[in-house]
Amino acid sequence: MKKWIANNYKLSRLFILEQVREPLTLFWTLIAPPLLFVFLNLDSLVATPVTSAWYEEQASWYLSYLALSVSLFGFALYFVGRRESGFIKSFIQGKESKALFLSAQISASFLLSCFCFIIFIVITTTAFGVSPINALMRFALPFVAIMVTFVWSALFVSVLPISFMNANSGISIFFMALLLLSIAGFKANISALSYLNLFNPLSIATRFMASGGLHGVESIGTISLMVALGGIGAVRMKTNPTWSRQ
Repeated sequence: MKKWIANNYKLSRLFILEQVREPLTLFWTLIAPPLLFVFLNLDSLVATPVTSAWYEEQASWYLSYLALSVSLFGFALYFVGRRESGFIKSFIQGKESKALFLSAQISASFLLSCFCFIIFIVITTTAFGVSPINALMRFALPFVAIMVTFVWSALFVSVLPISFMNANSGISIFFMALLLLSIAGFKANISALSYLNLFNPLSIATRFMASGGLHGVESIGTISLMVALGGIGAVRMKTNPTWSRQ
């Protein structure tokens, strides 16, 4: 058991270092969210005193965006990249090595997201004069629950026979579609958009972050489907690169 934990730590550390060396990863997950939050809400800072309730309502969407971006780009896309490079095929030789790899991959994404979460809270609460301790206590458990759900469901990408380039394009389109649908739901009071956002994981996470619960049978069904897809990915994970099957 101690050997397994030590190997999990070493592999997780390797995956984290690999991701933080990418400038784009650092920008979109660590720098962009707090900067966007500050700049897009400067008018509120000048116009009225900022309250904890206002901050929590605004920060819910940004933290959900952070969890989604890390799970898609920091987990799913890196998984496909490691598979297509042949790393997974050479590393996984049995159930134990498969469990070790998945544990390390999930741990790396989870720890990276928690670090980004703390940085976001510290920067934004400092900028708007809100207690960072209260914000951390308020959002910690919802963020962990959302992050675990997103990363687990992202395992489904492991069963798809797609190249890294196709995965990058597909994940980017999927992420942008969820992002635009969520933003449109905030800006336009249209019943069709409100209904579609009941199925939107980003909007579901935002509502959960803000109120601590799921709203609507549609949202509960979407989360259940995501959990099921993650289970399929964990059981039927493909280890062979796409090019080796051509």
